[in-house]
Amino acid sequence: MKTIRNQQDQAWQLLCDAARQLPHEDHELMPGVKWGDCAQFYTPAFWKIQYMTYMQRREPRKLYKLGNNILEEIVVCLLGGFGMPSEVGLAAFERLRTKKLIKPKVTQLELYQALVRPFELTDGRTITYRFYNQKSKYIFKLLNRNDLDNIPQHSDLELRNWLLTVDGIGLKTASWITRNWLDSERVAILDIHILRAGLLAGFYQKEYDLTKYYLDLEQQYLSFCDALEVSSAIMDAIIWDFMKKTNRLALNALKHIN
Repeated sequence: MKTIRNQQDQAWQLLCDAARQLPHEDHELMPGVKWGDCAQFYTPAFWKIQYMTYMQRREPRKLYKLGNNILEEIVVCLLGGFGMPSEVGLAAFERLRTKKLIKPKVTQLELYQALVRPFELTDGRTITYRFYNQKSKYIFKLLNRNDLDNIPQHSDLELRNWLLTVDGIGLKTASWITRNWLDSERVAILDIHILRAGLLAGFYQKEYDLTKYYLDLEQQYLSFCDALEVSSAIMDAIIWDFMKKTNRLALNALKHIN
């Protein structure tokens, strides 16, 4: 009990020390965006504290790679996202990898047969992968391209541009793969959670359509991270996790934005 209390006291002291390092809440972080109170959810100062607390744990930087090569990384991200529970996408990926189907010249029938069968998850549930027809088609087209030996893996923006030529991949998924594979700080994985966080923090002014304005919203997010002097990739993960956990609270807070 004493050890737990000491750890809590140390964590509180770290938080207080971090708060004292911040500018006054009325100071501008960037044009039109004030730091705000670090004790108030969703302000820029709040996110800075979350980041500083994370970094003070001295944990090694998390690398987000899911695959052993670029093709596996593309396939696992193609199988996930868009409302797909992560455990289902990963189960589908592991089946394809175990069956050695993530390779050039694989047939669409092989992919379809592997994805159409139900999956048993680690918690004992059995679930069907909903998009087996569509995703088997996308993966088939990817693995049968004739330029797989020339995927640009040494430039984050070039890699993302190449990924946008793959059927089934838009800017969010292309950015996700790029961030994972190259640990890029020049792309951002934007979704509704990041958009809401931006509205509450003030670096987004209204709820733009992510599909139409992705690159503009990405640049605003990266500028916010530059102003906070934080890693955009780490901040992305911190914001996404917190916003997901406090979803109802965030939705309520959004109702009070003028």
